[in-house]
Amino acid sequence: LRDDYGGEAQAALLQQPARPQMHDKATGAGTSIIGILEVCESDFATNLAKEEQEESDAQEEYEKLSQENALSKTAMTQDLKYKTQESVSLDKTVSEVTSDRET
Repeated sequence: LRDDYGGEAQAALLQQPARPQMHDKATGAGTSIIGILEVCESDFATNLAKEEQEESDAQEEYEKLSQENALSKTAMTQDLKYKTQESVSLDKTVSEVTSDRET
């Protein structure tokens, strides 16, 4: 065994591999990724602002339409009330005139 593992063979087994070379820090890749992320953030902020404005406009339009509908409903209800009273009054007048004609 000493012949196989002694001398030069032992020195070959104890040899360390060469140290890896240290690499330099990459500068271009990180900057471009951050640039892409900044563009995405800007786009999201712009789209969010547009959506919030559209939602606000739609809410205002809904409230305006609801108010108009409430006023219209109130007017129609009053018209119905007055027309019903007028109908009752006319029916009463017709019955009086009919009874006067018979007498």
